[in-house]
Amino acid sequence: MYAVNPIECTHLKEDYNSCINKSIFDKDLKIQRCHACNDESENWICMTCGVVSCSRHVNGHAGEHYENTKHPISASFSDHSFWCYTCDTYVHNTPLLDICKILEDIKSSNKKDMVMPKNNQKEEEEDQVVPSLSTTTSTISNQTTVNNTTTTTTTTSSLSSPSLSTTKTTTTTTTTTATTSSTVVIDNNKEEEKEEEESESESEESSSEGEESLTLIQRMKEMIFGVGRGPKIVDTSQQQETEEDEPCVLKKPTIEEIAKYINSGKCKNIIVMTGAGISVAAGIPDFRSPKTGLYEKLDKYELPYREAIFDIEYFKKNPKPFYVLSKELFPGSFDPTTVHYFIKLLSDKGLLLRNFTQNIDTLERIAGIPGEKLVEAHGSFATSHCALCKKEYSTDYVKEKIFNDELPSCTETSGCKGIVKPDIVFFGESLPSRFNDCARQDFTKCDLLLVIGTSLKVHPFASLINFAKGVPRVLINFEEVGTNPYGGFKFNHPSNKMDVKCIGDCQTLILDLIKLLGWENEFNQVIKK
Repeated sequence: MYAVNPIECTHLKEDYNSCINKSIFDKDLKIQRCHACNDESENWICMTCGVVSCSRHVNGHAGEHYENTKHPISASFSDHSFWCYTCDTYVHNTPLLDICKILEDIKSSNKKDMVMPKNNQKEEEEDQVVPSLSTTTSTISNQTTVNNTTTTTTTTSSLSSPSLSTTKTTTTTTTTTATTSSTVVIDNNKEEEKEEEESESESEESSSEGEESLTLIQRMKEMIFGVGRGPKIVDTSQQQETEEDEPCVLKKPTIEEIAKYINSGKCKNIIVMTGAGISVAAGIPDFRSPKTGLYEKLDKYELPYREAIFDIEYFKKNPKPFYVLSKELFPGSFDPTTVHYFIKLLSDKGLLLRNFTQNIDTLERIAGIPGEKLVEAHGSFATSHCALCKKEYSTDYVKEKIFNDELPSCTETSGCKGIVKPDIVFFGESLPSRFNDCARQDFTKCDLLLVIGTSLKVHPFASLINFAKGVPRVLINFEEVGTNPYGGFKFNHPSNKMDVKCIGDCQTLILDLIKLLGWENEFNQVIKK
């Protein structure tokens, strides 16, 4: 995964139809693991042929697939981002919105499957509509046998709406192990009550065994693809938003309700996502604010484009602009802000699961947030390594060189002429493996997401909000961001019950939240420490 902004891909513009084959979604996605190594942790699907492969952070089979096939575009099952191997970067073009919608529909379909009552979670080959007052015999493909014996069961189900109301009918099914087919005989005129009583216990036993197997499959599908395997229930006349099925812990989407939820004792695993906006009050400029943002002050460096100062390829050619800028950003001259100390208080109270931060200023560390609670997604100045031989150097060495207007060069490896670079993730570099590991583990436990002081424009960090499903999400920011149809905030959607926005100065808004929580005294103690 790369910390880059998606670009407009020229290959998609010029030859979209040869790069993107929507027919790969015509069939069920039955492959759960990488086609080469069987890994299930982080997979991508080739948009040309539908082959599923693991990322470069696992065994790199997605890259090998590209080398063998030259199919350029792959889509992530995790966050629905797109990667062009020819451009070697994240890409996005308007037509890809259709693919995102397909992937999101698959997830939505899975959520609707999960609300089906247990006694109706049957294999997909069973008939959903049974004609009454008639006798019908048909042969269908058999996928399940119970104890390798012949059984006779009667099931009753007729699903007509998301409310899952049922209409009783009688179905007698005979399954034999000698063949791979089942004979279904429907007869509603003969001894209905007697057959129901005789088959009730057997039907429950069969349903229980099938239920356990199906649930395991569903969980694996949801973890890896977000795809369910249960029967699909669709009623276009009564379709509702997926969020309607999710339990709601807020009476209404307000910050007051968030404060009540935190104090209720039900909220125990808070994830906080933070960006440069939380450090502006410390005197460190953010990147993208008009007129005051860091990118607005880079003209003196004569860069080919403003992001080049953090581009690894440009750094290799001309590292001097980065080190001149580093004098203004280097840790030691700034103090943590109200937001930093609020996160520290969450940690002290045992409520902080993780703080994912884009910031490289190390103010989280200075505020006392434990290292195990931190994920510095874009690295930091805390450690440094030679860009060539990877020899580690102390922060003091790099700081001394930078403030003496010298390039910190590698001096401890014989013959190496590399430049010592702080472990900041540049555009074009991989994010730390800890980012992927914690993101994969933490968001399944998260019960509240706080997003503070970030533009949510740099991926994959920005995509993290998509993983907080079915839990309250709060944006505390100078402007509204992160509203997209692919798992983003739904502030203005009629069905919104979980997403709360607080627009304004994040320091002031956090102080307001502290007051609502009644934590003023504890917060002051944290600052004194």
